[in-house]
Amino acid sequence: MPNQNATVKEIARLAGVSIGTVDRVLHGRDGVAVETRENVESIVRSLGYRPNALARQLSLGKTWLFRVLAPRAGQDSGYWGLCLEGIRAAARDLSRFSVRTEVVEFDRYDPAGYRKLLSGALAEGFDGLLLAPVLPDVIGPALAALPPGTPYAFFDAALEGAAPVFSIGQDAFSAGRLAGRLLSLLTPGGGPLAAIDAHPEDRHIRRRVAGFESFLREAGARRLIVRECPGFELPEVRARWFEDIFREEPATSGLLVANSSGHLAGEWLAVAGKKDRCAVVSWDLVPRNADALREGLVDCVISQRPREQGRLGLERLYRIVAHGDPGGAVAVATEILLKENMPAPEAVEVRT
Repeated sequence: MPNQNATVKEIARLAGVSIGTVDRVLHGRDGVAVETRENVESIVRSLGYRPNALARQLSLGKTWLFRVLAPRAGQDSGYWGLCLEGIRAAARDLSRFSVRTEVVEFDRYDPAGYRKLLSGALAEGFDGLLLAPVLPDVIGPALAALPPGTPYAFFDAALEGAAPVFSIGQDAFSAGRLAGRLLSLLTPGGGPLAAIDAHPEDRHIRRRVAGFESFLREAGARRLIVRECPGFELPEVRARWFEDIFREEPATSGLLVANSSGHLAGEWLAVAGKKDRCAVVSWDLVPRNADALREGLVDCVISQRPREQGRLGLERLYRIVAHGDPGGAVAVATEILLKENMPAPEAVEVRT
């Protein structure tokens, strides 16, 4: 007998995939790996559900509005564009369930403009809010002024003192320790190491640097230089910071760039004739980091899976608001990318 109590949530949980993936399988759409499709279909058969009954349960006769606030897609070397790709993919899937998603991009380097935009975005009605907690001095007071029980969630990082229904991101301190281990392995000859924090206002980047320092203190025997480098994206500012580091310690053998701007470090080192004796570790496979990794300008990239964060963030917020799923923190698995395990530029990577 068909199981009338089967839900997409239950199928997705058993299969370990998103509700959007289950929907694609149910409706015979492309974009699902063969093994995943077979697994979902097997679970569907075991539950004995009827697709039409399942669809009726998903529809609660309501149109949902979810608002997303994120930095402009091109900022931070395109990192936010990767997050937005995942968010828009989830929005397309959820639109079949009467979900409307509004994506609002802002300039993360303009606090006054963001404060004004945030005031308007929070004053308008919505069923759920997904946002990246950059510029904490702006966003913290705005969220504290929301009516109690307003459902909002964070992607990319958490924010101290806030009360989101969930936050999704990487354990920044542990990832920083991982970076310390990787850079140590990449520089077996020893020599001083330097860490660059281009966004000292962002707590999760500070935590990465703290984890990096923690690992190297325990390992001992190396000098460590840590620099807060606001304005790192500007060539003249960046050059000044690098010159200062190598003036202080000419034998620097490794650089950690604690955000997605590692390619900028690799390019400077190449022009300065120093790349062959200085390794670079950075974060996230933005297009220019991918090219730099293939070209040997960056030695290792730690990925926090921004597309996955964006997609899962919106999907989970919908499930919490519309279906009463429990909230809580979501840890994103870490990927380590080297030149040897990089996909070819023309390759299409399928993920579910």
